[in-house]
Amino acid sequence: MKGQTEVLSAVLLSGILIGVVGSVYFWGIPLIQKNKDNSLLESSETFMTTLDEKIKFVANNGGRDKVVINVPSIVRFDGQSLELSLETEGTIYAVDAPIQLGRTSSSNLKWCTPNTQPACDPPSPYGSWGIDDPVLFTVKSTEISQNSYTTYYTLDYIELRNDNTLRDYKIELTGSGTSGGFEKTIVIENQGDSTTVRNGRTLISSVVKISIV
Repeated sequence: MKGQTEVLSAVLLSGILIGVVGSVYFWGIPLIQKNKDNSLLESSETFMTTLDEKIKFVANNGGRDKVVINVPSIVRFDGQSLELSLETEGTIYAVDAPIQLGRTSSSNLKWCTPNTQPACDPPSPYGSWGIDDPVLFTVKSTEISQNSYTTYYTLDYIELRNDNTLRDYKIELTGSGTSGGFEKTIVIENQGDSTTVRNGRTLISSVVKISIV
């Protein structure tokens, strides 16, 4: 009888243990994954903020700098703008809705077109000197399938106009289209300034070369 009781107790304890482990797995693993995704997205946003700060510093002060891609993602440069993309099982952002992360919002900008003075072709947005930031920092999460999202962070540099002095300013990224992933290095190098006079306005462009090696 005693032996049967011990066997029964062992079976009951095993059943309880299996139930506890199952519950922890059922509730704990998704929570761990959620926290992991949140941390990864926050780190990606921080990385792009750091990259933007380095680009602005090099544009304003000259010289050369670099930053190592420290998140498991892909960074692409198309010759004009920078984009970081990564895949996660969840997202901290509204889905399919571009969100402005920086100080400047695209809704507050004006547009330069082939019909405006001075003209722009292709059309491009511009802001006001002393009010807007020279970059549009945008994030957008897209649901690929159930529990699968791709999030894109984008840095687009825009012209800032000063209507008092008629001297305008822009950070102009240059370089061949390129891309790289985790632990690759983004090289940021000042290429000097270029000046363009258009209809009485002077545009000063700080040219910054981007390479991914």
